[in-house]
Amino acid sequence: MPDTDTPKGETVLVVDDEIDVRVLVRDVLSRHGYHVLETGDPFEARRLVEKQPVHLLLTDVVMPIMNGLELATRVEAVSPTTKVLLMSGYSTAAVKGAGRPLLPKPFQADDLVNAVRQILSSRSAFRRPSPPDPTKPA
Repeated sequence: MPDTDTPKGETVLVVDDEIDVRVLVRDVLSRHGYHVLETGDPFEARRLVEKQPVHLLLTDVVMPIMNGLELATRVEAVSPTTKVLLMSGYSTAAVKGAGRPLLPKPFQADDLVNAVRQILSSRSAFRRPSPPDPTKPA
């Protein structure tokens, strides 16, 4: 049985407006075998996803230019296979209502690595159920 705890050259894009958070996350994930891209600019994040395969978008929710939920939607539009993990120091209704995986800040390195591994090991990216197709029998 394959080892699902070992990164397989997976690329994680980290988006956070705080450089200290990006550096910490990059360093931790790089030490655990992930290829890490990072930016504080959500528009740059989308450009990166358009240029190369990204397995996981790890984004802060509260950012000044664009919130992480909007960024996730934009990234999924250009790269439907990219999985999303949100991180936030705020326990907001918007995050809870989004139904997406959330890593609360502050977090320990082990919590970060475990959350990333869990999302990447899951069978599919987050998707809300589609409405039933009225042309197909139930």
